[in-house]
Amino acid sequence: MNKFLLAAPLALAVSAYDWATSFFEPAAPLSYTATAAAPAAPATLSTFKSLKGTQSTAAVSDVVNAANAFIASLSATQQATLLQAYNSTTVTKWSNLPVNSTNRIGLRLDALTAAQQALALAVVQAATGTVSGDGFNEIQQLRAADDNLAANGGGGGYGSGVYLIAFLGTPSLTGTWQLQFGGHHLATNITYGNGQVTGATPKFEGTEPLNFTTANSNVLPAGTVCAPLSNEGAAMLAMLNGLTAAQKTTARLSQSFGDVVLGPNGNGQFPATKVGLAVNTLTAAQQALVVEAMRPWVQDSDDATAASLMTKYTNELAGTYIAYSGTGNFTTSGDYARIDGPTVWIEFVCQNGVIYSSQIHYHTVWRDHARDYGGNFYGTYTNVLGTKTAAAAQAFSAYPNPLIGGQLLQVQLASPATAATYTLRNSLGQAVRTASFRGQATEVSITGLAAGLYTLSVQADANPVVTQRVTLE
Repeated sequence: MNKFLLAAPLALAVSAYDWATSFFEPAAPLSYTATAAAPAAPATLSTFKSLKGTQSTAAVSDVVNAANAFIASLSATQQATLLQAYNSTTVTKWSNLPVNSTNRIGLRLDALTAAQQALALAVVQAATGTVSGDGFNEIQQLRAADDNLAANGGGGGYGSGVYLIAFLGTPSLTGTWQLQFGGHHLATNITYGNGQVTGATPKFEGTEPLNFTTANSNVLPAGTVCAPLSNEGAAMLAMLNGLTAAQKTTARLSQSFGDVVLGPNGNGQFPATKVGLAVNTLTAAQQALVVEAMRPWVQDSDDATAASLMTKYTNELAGTYIAYSGTGNFTTSGDYARIDGPTVWIEFVCQNGVIYSSQIHYHTVWRDHARDYGGNFYGTYTNVLGTKTAAAAQAFSAYPNPLIGGQLLQVQLASPATAATYTLRNSLGQAVRTASFRGQATEVSITGLAAGLYTLSVQADANPVVTQRVTLE
């Protein structure tokens, strides 16, 4: 493929950024500018609640209605494959790799009729963004990219039909459930709680090649020029190009990266210390480029959720850092960039191609320190000192979280126990609920408890006690 064509999407988009930011040097800091002279103290997860009130109940009802229409079109056997339990095991069944028999769950698109496929994709479209080049349009481009790989040496393991959809829990305007959709180079995980979007992450996207023209109309009209992730690449490049030489020295990481750090196996493994360049040391125009670098990932979610999250992430710039490794040009394998805020986490990396071996291809991931999987699992696990631990993340889940009066708190162990005990304590450390149970699950009534922050401790058999924060609203 012509080298100019590979570079063109980035070059065109960066030109647009240059034009926009040439006017962006205000006399006074903008409202979102982090004006502190020194890096802010790191925030703790207890500072942040799950994402609430982003997409209206009416908009979420469109997703639920589309989901129920899809369910109604399926046989009983197909429904059993689509509808999975919502727990700490199923929510993490996603991958960036081509589909195999173990790395994903749900129904494959190519196992459905054309009418069923249309209904499945209608669910995904209702749940994702409308911006061209991002959201649902980008998902379709990534599926088309897999058709391109299949036709150019990839074989039967690739293709726009080799993508799976699953509902974890029951689609509803009450309770908690998750939409999963993904395949090679794509993982979409959107969590809903009581008619609201509570999490839009983790979201993995990758593309090979960087741009191509569709040869069939399986996904998009034949002859469509596609460049998935060009918005992401251009935004990251503009952010780094906006730095001075001294700032780039501070932002540069000494280690090299062959892939994203927090991929499918990175749940709850955010680095304890932020590294790189503090965003609150940048000018207003440079901070604007950081905000714009986040946007292509965030607007993959539905438009209302994207707007809410962009506001949250922008308001957290004082605690956000940017970093990179490699050339900083995103033209060479190992080129890498990261945005790490109090809640936002975005990675972008270049790898050598697999099918197009003479070219690079992209891997990216968007995560949220507090809201991955709706904050019901890894995002809110803490020990008694208030720091997140992998042991707690693997021991049990408690959801929904936050709770609303009248709901039951569901406690799910990672594996069945002969004897287990839970204790719910209020902010004064007083035990307000305690009971023993056996098996893998139990329920905790919150009737009569005041709104506030609680800690739920669980001990299963002879295992150590692990504790999670629970918010009652």
